[in-house]
Amino acid sequence: MSKKITENKKKKISKKMILAIRIIKSKKSGYYTFENKMLTDDDVKIFFKKNDLF
Repeated sequence: MSKKITENKKKKISKKMILAIRIIKSKKSGYYTFENKMLTDDDVKIFFKKNDLF
């Protein structure tokens, strides 16, 4: 009975999350703003390759 219970437990899938902080300079005012996001390892490179749309 105990073997059956341990087999039925759901396995947790853990991913390493990173807080990515990017500095963006506004073209109009010249001030700097920060963009914060929690991302996985794979998404970090994509986050920093974005072009600024301001």
